[in-house]
Amino acid sequence: MIDKIKNWDERIVIYINQRVKRTYLDYFFTAATYLGSDIFAIGFILAFTILPMSRIDDFARYAAVALIMSSVTVGIMKNKIRRKRPFESIIELKSLKIGVDQFSFPSGHTTAAFCLAVTSALVTEGHIASTVYLVLALIVAISRVYLGVHYPSDVIAGGVIGTFYAILVNILREVLINV
Repeated sequence: MIDKIKNWDERIVIYINQRVKRTYLDYFFTAATYLGSDIFAIGFILAFTILPMSRIDDFARYAAVALIMSSVTVGIMKNKIRRKRPFESIIELKSLKIGVDQFSFPSGHTTAAFCLAVTSALVTEGHIASTVYLVLALIVAISRVYLGVHYPSDVIAGGVIGTFYAILVNILREVLINV
């Protein structure tokens, strides 16, 4: 099963790298990938702490908790699994190597993007902003594969981890409100 996932991952990365890669997409996905960076995530949360609305203030606190929990999980998993990045394993790959640490699985950028997007969507429930946040997180995930720094399974796992912690923290928030 793991070999099938590895082969699938490599085929997709090579396909994107050889058939989809374009200069204008290089620029677009290079910019988009930073929406999942630690600096963006911290800045995003800090920006919301200064806004006066209580719902937004809640968002900042709970997004920070979810982000910390998901980041710790990603750090532990990366150091246990120690998966090499596509540009280290696939010789013919043309990678931009943007926003990388040592290991590939799971994607920290995707985790952060989905953690913030789902937390934001839960706070702005029913608002068009919810959809925008989720689309931006998906673009971050795609950017990581496009840039050749992650495999599809890395970003899928990152999306699941980020979403899990956002939902978990939201459930805990609801429990605390109703106690």
